[in-house]
Amino acid sequence: MSEIFQRTWERSHKEATSPTSPFDSWRIRERGRRLLTPDFLHREYTIKKKTLRRIAEEYDWLRQQYLLRVRTAEEIAQDVGVSTSAILNRLEKLGIPRRPMGVHSRPALTTKIDKSVPLDIRTAVEGTLHGWLRLRRFQICMAFPTARTAATYLGVAQSVLALQLDQLERDIGAQLFHRPGRHRSQRPTSRGTTLLQHLKGSHVQELMRHSLGSNIEPMPGQDVLTAAARTVDGAHAALTTLHPETPIRHLNVPSPLQPLLHHLLTDDDQETYAARIHTATGIPFNTVYKQLKRLEAAGWLTSRVESRAERPGSARRRTYYSLTAATHRLNRTQRSSLASKPIVNMSYHLPSRRKT
Repeated sequence: MSEIFQRTWERSHKEATSPTSPFDSWRIRERGRRLLTPDFLHREYTIKKKTLRRIAEEYDWLRQQYLLRVRTAEEIAQDVGVSTSAILNRLEKLGIPRRPMGVHSRPALTTKIDKSVPLDIRTAVEGTLHGWLRLRRFQICMAFPTARTAATYLGVAQSVLALQLDQLERDIGAQLFHRPGRHRSQRPTSRGTTLLQHLKGSHVQELMRHSLGSNIEPMPGQDVLTAAARTVDGAHAALTTLHPETPIRHLNVPSPLQPLLHHLLTDDDQETYAARIHTATGIPFNTVYKQLKRLEAAGWLTSRVESRAERPGSARRRTYYSLTAATHRLNRTQRSSLASKPIVNMSYHLPSRRKT
């Protein structure tokens, strides 16, 4: 019985796949009866005077474009120079089955990439709508010190960029970069480094440009990256440390420190203390105290605790702050740009001194 079943199955399979089998002949007749209706033949053959060969060629071309090449009706309409509705009506008249509506009909979800392309790139792109966009933004983001500076360059919210990178990691199934702590730069993992090397390949770049077209985002120039490195993390950037003998060629001041620093530089010859600064500027006392400590740690200020003789009747002694010699020197050379108006920029290029 098993041998009889095997021979019967093989014969049925041949009849179902052979174009000369009775089954396939019946299938062709049913397909023709469904497509070549009297109305269709009257319209195409009698009224429009089309030959049977031309009718067959039009049907075969449209079927290949829509079903085999998985192009959208909009793309076919642009090539032919007609409206999208005309292509949809043509598909219906020719009996070509329509694909499901929605994102599942997009070519990006069905396109397969050559296996010569690295696996991580194929995994990130195949079956997704915006795989190439996420790969491009990962490439751009890793050129910047932080996601915040990368998002500023791309003109998107940092949360949006974070969601896109998280989705890329989920698609590939691996962590691609280390999330930095405060005042630290991000860096790719070993898997991310390999991915970045593959993304630089000429063939991969060609595929990316073909997919994104005019919407491809350019890689940042060196001047943009240098400026981003100097103002890492925006308002929370690291404060430049002043050394007595080391010349400063670039000055970085986070924006929260700028009002206090402007006040100190305006009265650079006087000692001051936290309560006086709070009264003069309106900055909260706790904020003034923390900022003074941060400026002192970076070499901008020096402090001393008042003696009992200065205020003999007080139970608590004040801590006085004054500018260091390095800050006095910096203030003199940059008085026109720093002390004459509030500091509004996060960073400054200091002029180099000529040797005399």
